[in-house]
Amino acid sequence: MKYSVILFVDSSIIGGIESHIIALCNLLEQYNIKSSVLFYQDHNNIAFYNRLDNANIDYQFAGGCFLGLYKIIKGLPSSSLLHTHGYKASILGKLACLMQNRRCISTYHAGEQGQGLVYLYNRLDKLLSYFSFNFAVSDILSKQIYKAELLENFISLNNKSKHSINIEREPINVGFVGRLSYEKAPDIFIETAKQFSSEYLNFHMFGDGPMASELDLTAITYHGQCEPEQIWPHLDVLVVCSRAEGLPMVVLEAMSNGVLVISAPVGQLVKIIEHLKNGLLMTDSSTDALVNQLNYLRSLSAEQKRNMLKNAKQLVEQRFSGKQQFEQLNKAYTASLPAFPPNS
Repeated sequence: MKYSVILFVDSSIIGGIESHIIALCNLLEQYNIKSSVLFYQDHNNIAFYNRLDNANIDYQFAGGCFLGLYKIIKGLPSSSLLHTHGYKASILGKLACLMQNRRCISTYHAGEQGQGLVYLYNRLDKLLSYFSFNFAVSDILSKQIYKAELLENFISLNNKSKHSINIEREPINVGFVGRLSYEKAPDIFIETAKQFSSEYLNFHMFGDGPMASELDLTAITYHGQCEPEQIWPHLDVLVVCSRAEGLPMVVLEAMSNGVLVISAPVGQLVKIIEHLKNGLLMTDSSTDALVNQLNYLRSLSAEQKRNMLKNAKQLVEQRFSGKQQFEQLNKAYTASLPAFPPNS
């Protein structure tokens, strides 16, 4: 039975989940499977809407109320499957599907527990995982969720990545790309930037978030929220100094674009980054650890750096191009279709 997929999310910024959704829609299109995005409400996330428009991905809004969501799902044919992303969409999507005897598919992205209401929502979402077919983007996260299957992130490969890498000379352009929030640790990146002269390293920050107004940006070049194609030409090195992570897509994108990755040992990254083989691993998520790795990078030979970049790109091509991920998704989608669908 042929199916279509509705990706349900409550999104107010562009981050890892949003990049994953676009990659998933593109992957499904490669296999002639129709997909679209359903937002719980309109948060005026114009940058994300523009990316969806540019990728010719359809989307609609549920109006920010559960009844609106319920009616949209009720009006879907039985061959349409709901796939949720993010704790709020996951909770609401599961409840709406449960009330209509539909199977819900959920992908768990967040590596952090959160605080306050976010912590409670995450706990509730994990408790409700009993009622959905579950994927998780990291091994650690998969162990916290009912019968979750590891689904590693994936990207559309970039075959036009730059070949002349600036890490063979100085100054090296070092970047932070992501949400400016505590778990992503932009403060660690900025404190590190203050310890280096621009003669050796230039620091760039891309992204937005709740910490933007409280960060001292004088030591770095702040670009704000940008499209991916505007980011990678500026960078030679990507830094992931997060306090918590799953498997950020930005790491795969960096590897594909010929940008060296320096990462904290968090989430699935410890199984992706092999120190000195395809990137550099910090000992922990701290300013001292990042300073040490940046100094170590400067001591490496040009050949060592080229080999790391080559190995990183090969890894993405072999493991994160979407082929094996589609096999997992297709199996879950097919299993979630009703055995005896009503006429619809």
